[in-house]
Amino acid sequence: MATLRVMAAATAIAFLGACANPAPSSFVPSAGSGLVQSGRTAPAVQSAGGGRVLYIANLGGSQPGVGSILVYTASMTNPQLIRTISNGTGRPIGLWVDSKNDLWVANQYDKYPDNVTAFKPGASSPFFTIPDTSFVGYPGSVAVDAHGNVWTNESDEDEGYVQEFGPGKTSANLTLDTGVGGYAFDPGSLAFDPQGNLYAAESAKLQTQIVELARGSKQFVPVNLDLNGNNVNGTGMGIDKAGNIYVASSEAGTIAVFPPGQSEPSRTISPVEAYGLTWVTGDGAVYQSSGESDVYEIAPGASSPTYTLGCECQTLGVAVSR
Repeated sequence: MATLRVMAAATAIAFLGACANPAPSSFVPSAGSGLVQSGRTAPAVQSAGGGRVLYIANLGGSQPGVGSILVYTASMTNPQLIRTISNGTGRPIGLWVDSKNDLWVANQYDKYPDNVTAFKPGASSPFFTIPDTSFVGYPGSVAVDAHGNVWTNESDEDEGYVQEFGPGKTSANLTLDTGVGGYAFDPGSLAFDPQGNLYAAESAKLQTQIVELARGSKQFVPVNLDLNGNNVNGTGMGIDKAGNIYVASSEAGTIAVFPPGQSEPSRTISPVEAYGLTWVTGDGAVYQSSGESDVYEIAPGASSPTYTLGCECQTLGVAVSR
């Protein structure tokens, strides 16, 4: 299994996976954890105002090799920590919230094997797990389409692969080479455009490539975006309901916004430390992980961060409930 390199904001820091995995394939969870604030158990899913919640994948946790999911109110003014999920999270990398508001987590190998776990809204333990034996490589991100199919973006020996799992299935019914590979390979964000086509961000040879899998197709093709000319290099990417593609650049400290069918960005969001993954809501709100301890929250249409959320964590993945 290939090693995973996770970039931190100041330098590139390597988090090493195992080339051979002697650990058992079944996930052995740590004890669950719910945050208690002011002597009362925090709300399970929503903020007091009934708004959406922000999930942050924390690579560090209360015990070595086990991370957690921090759950905040998704407010861009003083977001509040609601609770922490630490049961069934492994070392969480990529996050996704599906149309049912179930949370999906792509977990990196460390104390436990790679896997993908899924949580019902408000739950502290997963209701479903895709084990490490199901993957070609290690899953760096996860996405769920409108039909409930689960997609994983994976790396195996510096080559990119995407797998599709049917609803409730732990065996892949589709395994595709993304056509991207080479040294310093990292699998990045997955996202769907309004037509249901799948996009994947891949980083290889210190450059970013965005590839597309059209609905019904079995071959990824490159998306015509001028990333190198705009100094875009990272693994974060997202798409809003209008079809705009947001691509994060760790090198430039920006998020470039490409209108549908255009190769040049119409807007650039800065400054952001963009070494982590990206989440874009339907209306164009952007949540960008720094790769360290910050998440940048950008209001729709804004060209600079609206709020910077600092946490006692090392975050790579972010997602917001629908």
